[in-house]
Amino acid sequence: MARDDIAEFARITGVVPGTAGPALPWGDTRAAYGLDLPADYRAFVDAYGPGTVGSRLTPLIPLPPYGVGTGVAALGPVLDVAAEIGALLRGLREKYPEAFPYFFHPEAGGLLAWGGGVGGEQCFWLTEDVDPDAWPVVVWDRADWRRYDMGMVALLNRALGRQDAFLDELVGPRHGEPLWNPER
Repeated sequence: MARDDIAEFARITGVVPGTAGPALPWGDTRAAYGLDLPADYRAFVDAYGPGTVGSRLTPLIPLPPYGVGTGVAALGPVLDVAAEIGALLRGLREKYPEAFPYFFHPEAGGLLAWGGGVGGEQCFWLTEDVDPDAWPVVVWDRADWRRYDMGMVALLNRALGRQDAFLDELVGPRHGEPLWNPER
């Protein structure tokens, strides 16, 4: 499924996968960080690296190069940012429980951030399943929470394909602007 989603992302954006350089060595993720990440995320990182989807959404992606010796340690800063987002939102949930219906990672089954928008929107995986490939995506636009029973790349494709009005604002490319803007 991850390959199909990556192929669809390439079709929609017109950007050929495989432009990010060497792949991150994902094999040690569980040992290093206590969790695995979804296959579509790993495939996206390896195919595209860091950048912005449309003009607004930036997935949390390790910065290359992933040279010999850096290994999976390149993922550390990404997970640190995700942890900071989770801690901030946990604090808000304590003050406003009705506005924050989810737990946040590392709480069991909590949301784990994977991207954010320029307007403060956040994208998460809902980590309630032991299989990370079964994690749905939850999007928060600072007012509403929406759950999507699909992976990260499928959600990006849905947003870029203008198949969901809620997601249109999340990626927000203007006519004629690139749909994928790699970080250089």
